[in-house]
Amino acid sequence: MTEVSIIVPIYNLEKYLSKCINSILNQTFTDFELILVNDGSTDLSGEICEKYAKEDSRVKVLHKKNGGVASARNVGLEIAKGNYIGFVDNDDFINKYMIETLYENAVHYSADIVVCDYLEVTDEQSYKPMQQDMNYKVEHYTNTEALNQLYTTNNVTFVVPWNKLYKRHLFKGIKYKVGNSNDDETIAHKLLYYSVRVTYIRTGLYYYIQRKGSQMDSNVFHIKKFDAVYAFKDREVFFRKINERELHQKALLQYMERFFLYYYMAKKSLTEVNKELKELKYTFDKTLIHLLKHKRLSWRQKFMCVVFSINPSLFDLIKVKIEKRKKKQRSERSIL
Repeated sequence: MTEVSIIVPIYNLEKYLSKCINSILNQTFTDFELILVNDGSTDLSGEICEKYAKEDSRVKVLHKKNGGVASARNVGLEIAKGNYIGFVDNDDFINKYMIETLYENAVHYSADIVVCDYLEVTDEQSYKPMQQDMNYKVEHYTNTEALNQLYTTNNVTFVVPWNKLYKRHLFKGIKYKVGNSNDDETIAHKLLYYSVRVTYIRTGLYYYIQRKGSQMDSNVFHIKKFDAVYAFKDREVFFRKINERELHQKALLQYMERFFLYYYMAKKSLTEVNKELKELKYTFDKTLIHLLKHKRLSWRQKFMCVVFSINPSLFDLIKVKIEKRKKKQRSERSIL
């Protein structure tokens, strides 16, 4: 039995692929299989994958019709044989000791998930990920403690899939949501919830490349941003169903804040989005009753939620008046 399966979803970006694959094959830990899922690439990525498969028996290549990173990860999970699962994105690379460090901590502490830090780097920077940090701090979390990390400034570390090793059983019945550009947000809470112990090692072992012009780098608002709202809505429902009240309260606030942010960003910057806005608002209308029961929302906030649900135009009018009044009050205070 292979101990670790590393899954790499691949779509184009041939420029970065060899560096990514080499960083995995050159790991100090060797008992792993590398599953390269070519998600319908139109460049030479498929040929590059086949070349590595001929040179190293640990490499398995799957070619599929383009379906997005979520579908590629799901396909990789279906054939993975390792006791532990890891992911790497095809334009990133990893420290030489990453798999060894994660695996040893997973076994030593009987952890269901082991998390490490990641370093944001640009493709212009020259990094040599060969150094081993032996003085890192180790923290352990129960499932609910780990879930609460989703609402801290370190939330990304606990959401993204590629800086972790997971016990394979966690994915039983759980798949990434195909078509959602925030597919990691759709299952992160489920994987954490079904874990008994989550171990966090505070050392940067994953190199996350910031590419100019990439989707993550872009500041232009686009309709796919709504996927985050839908993902947060699903998380709110999940916590409600399992009766995790405190987490549900946090999930509700996260959903509400992201809903209003993206709803009005779309209205301001996009055209012909009435259908999408109506569909998004439908999730809010279904959430209203739970927002009205929220302990941390003031009666004014709850009133405005009701107004928005009934008549968004009236909500806009009231909101403008409130902002004008606040601006006037600030001006008067500055004079005094």
